[in-house]
Amino acid sequence: MRETTAEIWIGHDQSSEWMGTQGGINATHLLLLRENSRPAWMLLPGNLYDAKPPTIGPAKVWVPTPKTPLQDALLLFAVMGAKVPEVRAVLNEFEKSRSKSRLDLDEKLPRGVPRQVHDACRRHLTGWHVIANVGEYSLASRDLDVLSAYEGLNIEVRMTTRQS
Repeated sequence: MRETTAEIWIGHDQSSEWMGTQGGINATHLLLLRENSRPAWMLLPGNLYDAKPPTIGPAKVWVPTPKTPLQDALLLFAVMGAKVPEVRAVLNEFEKSRSKSRLDLDEKLPRGVPRQVHDACRRHLTGWHVIANVGEYSLASRDLDVLSAYEGLNIEVRMTTRQS
């Protein structure tokens, strides 16, 4: 059975620009990590905060690499959500598929996503507020430490805890 083990809410970073902000987020994208025998990130774009009811667009699905699942999620957002041209160009040097709506990174890039691709993502993905909720046993917990390298993003990490 598939379980959602992590979620990432992303919206424009407005925390320092808007007076009266409560420190929340006006999400424009939601990423869900669904795991079973094969994990997959689903990017759901849409109007998640001021439409009644919220509207969600078609999902983009990527299977992450085992070593860098959170970085792969931010890469998915940079390529298919924010559509950052510099990141798309570097990824296209290594991954030649015409459509990137459904992509198995583990299969297409068996040695992992090249460092240059993640470096481009860290450099050029800027101006977003990111809230990552990560379950204790989630694949996404493997590379939480690297999030501090994304200096152009306002990132919050929320971990689940077990109550006894």
